[in-house]
Amino acid sequence: MLSAVTLILLAAAVLWFVAAPLLRSDALERERVVSAESEAVELQSRHAMLLASLADLEEDRGTGKLSDEDYERLKESLTSRAIEVMKKIDALPEPGPAPLGPRPLDSGGETSA
Repeated sequence: MLSAVTLILLAAAVLWFVAAPLLRSDALERERVVSAESEAVELQSRHAMLLASLADLEEDRGTGKLSDEDYERLKESLTSRAIEVMKKIDALPEPGPAPLGPRPLDSGGETSA
């Protein structure tokens, strides 16, 4: 009987420990902020890749590796994709307050001598 009560109390403590962060009032806001930041980073990375591809395309045209028709077709495709990504970046919501949690120590402060 005592071991069953102990087991139930232990299970309740573990459940509380696991569920407590999910039940915090700021948990949904923190998840929204982190998700938006992740999407922004992904879109910015995709935009940078498309700009690099456009630069490579210019170089390939300059060296004669591409015909004018291929160059125009590829340039139009890459440009429209880059514009589409820029529009998605512009449509992202403004970042909210920084997620709560431990802050890194300030390494640029005064030191004791």
